[in-house]
Amino acid sequence: MKGIVYSIKRGQHKYRENSLRSRLFSVSLKQLWSMYGTMLLFLVVFILGLVFGSLGFKDTDSSALEKLDFLFLSDLESRLQFSAFELFCSSFASSFLFILSAFLLSFTAWGMFALTFLCAFRGYCTGLSSAYMFSFYGITGIGFYILVILPGTVLFLFAFILALKEAFSQSVCLLKSYFSSMYDGLLLKRTKTYLLRNCMILVFTAFSAVIDMLLFLLFADMFNF
Repeated sequence: MKGIVYSIKRGQHKYRENSLRSRLFSVSLKQLWSMYGTMLLFLVVFILGLVFGSLGFKDTDSSALEKLDFLFLSDLESRLQFSAFELFCSSFASSFLFILSAFLLSFTAWGMFALTFLCAFRGYCTGLSSAYMFSFYGITGIGFYILVILPGTVLFLFAFILALKEAFSQSVCLLKSYFSSMYDGLLLKRTKTYLLRNCMILVFTAFSAVIDMLLFLLFADMFNF
């Protein structure tokens, strides 16, 4: 009889432990999703744009690629003539345009939808320019992209995803303030934090431009274009 009671209590104890573990796991997943869910969605959108840009390279006119060069700096021969300061300015300016676009869209109620297209456009053009470089320069272009361009691109992508996430939250908060006055004070407090975080994002963007400049100065002469 004691053995039966003990086994029942032991089963109940195991059930409670499993139930507690499942609750903690669900709570942790909710916390992770609330913290990183928006960033993950934007990352998926960027990757999809990257894939479509790479696949759509053959159907893109060369004149369109030339027009996009000021954003993605795919003309390596002209960049070889740049000084260190010009390399930094060109890299930072092309990145700053996207950060500025996300910042401006955050102060519109419909910005949360436009940010998705901005992310997809960046991914599409990145895939397009990389496919162009691989096709035009061959193995040399692939090696140059991996060694010189990719590190700065990855660093900027991190800053860009952060900018999109903050802009999305700011736009959502602005939209809520239109329907309820209780969000006015929250919007004001969030705006101050939002501006501070964007300053940090700009610093990180400048850092990615510095990395891009240094890698170009160090390794560009190793490749023949």
